[in-house]
Amino acid sequence: MNLDEFSKKRVLVIGDIMLDKHLHGEVSRISPEAPVPILKVNQETYNPGGAGNLASNLSALGAKVYVGGIVGNDEAQRKLFEIFENNNIDTSCILKSNKPTTQKIRGMSRQHLFRIDYEDTQNIDEQEEEKLLFMIKNKIRDIDAILLSDYNKGTLTENLITNIIKLAKENNKLVTADCKPKNFSFYKDLDLLKPNEKEAFEMAKVSDIEEAGKIISENLNSHVIITRGNEGMSIFERNKIPKHIPARAKQVYDVSGAGDTVLATLTLSLLVGNSLEESAKLANEAASIVVSKPGVVTLTLDELRLALSPSIKTVSKVWGEEQWIENNSKYCGKRLFIKKDHYSSYHMHKNKEETFYVLEGELEIIHNGKHLRLLPEETLKLNTNEYHSFRALQDTTFFEFSTQHTDEDNYRLTKSNKGSHEQWRKEIEEILQNVSQN
Repeated sequence: MNLDEFSKKRVLVIGDIMLDKHLHGEVSRISPEAPVPILKVNQETYNPGGAGNLASNLSALGAKVYVGGIVGNDEAQRKLFEIFENNNIDTSCILKSNKPTTQKIRGMSRQHLFRIDYEDTQNIDEQEEEKLLFMIKNKIRDIDAILLSDYNKGTLTENLITNIIKLAKENNKLVTADCKPKNFSFYKDLDLLKPNEKEAFEMAKVSDIEEAGKIISENLNSHVIITRGNEGMSIFERNKIPKHIPARAKQVYDVSGAGDTVLATLTLSLLVGNSLEESAKLANEAASIVVSKPGVVTLTLDELRLALSPSIKTVSKVWGEEQWIENNSKYCGKRLFIKKDHYSSYHMHKNKEETFYVLEGELEIIHNGKHLRLLPEETLKLNTNEYHSFRALQDTTFFEFSTQHTDEDNYRLTKSNKGSHEQWRKEIEEILQNVSQN
């Protein structure tokens, strides 16, 4: 399967654009004003949500992406445009209106504490519909597909949806969608609808998966793929027997945003000529990667390519897993995933030099008695005979590039484990003290 063809595709995402803001911090006391926790914020992060997250997924997979919808003239819009620009996402089909930009603010302290929504879910008016449709008509010749991302926030009205699908069909463009059950009847004649199981049951008003898929497919005259969490996916191709694909996830950490990853992968796979079943299998693989990581995340093309490589050897560890990309007489490359609050043994190699590169997350490392922190895009080189141990402050993915790896070239003083920072340091300090005394 040639994933490099993804970069040749141009996709327009239309729908409810949102900004997700996360407040990260610590809770150490309860408010004296009311029985609620006080979150002491130490970090703010921003991500596009809704149709914006779908656009980010497509861009991360290599496609040229345009995004369209409604935003306000406010600070949330400015932050969104900044992120879109950094991700090379074209915003020329976004219309500014009097409605505020939909924004969801979440308080996080090891878990989700609260959410605050800023939104106006009233449908856009006829004039705004016409302006959006005009923008889309001007872009239709430049694109290969349209994705509709409907969160029932007022952007995708029945009239707009009907006209977009008609326009796509007239211009021989693929059109796919994900929508809330309330609006599903508006999507007649599109190429593919992707609800989750709960949404499919609401749409069809039945509780049997095959019956639900058949009803939706026949009512919309469309292919349907229903995502089913740890049950995988069910494919309902027009005039064919339903097929079911089991889930690929080894461990489900967080399903947030997985639906966007699935729809983005499905659409690009169909565009490069794969069948619906082949595309579903690829999207299933993509979902297995994103649900094993925390939060709403995008899947990169390199991650998907790595997962599909038949030569990749996966080694389970107490702290997570290693994927061996290459190990020959001159070079070893690994992709490592370490779970939050887990740590490796305190060890060294007599023959192997290695360099760590953090892709996402945060590591703390004890290296020759020194304590270091390693953030995304930072590196650390380790020479031979240098003892070290790494611990994850959050779920972390990093790469290890080294000279040839052999299992015999591992000299460990402690065992890998899960525990607090204090426990981790204490184990190493105690073993070093014992070694020095002996």
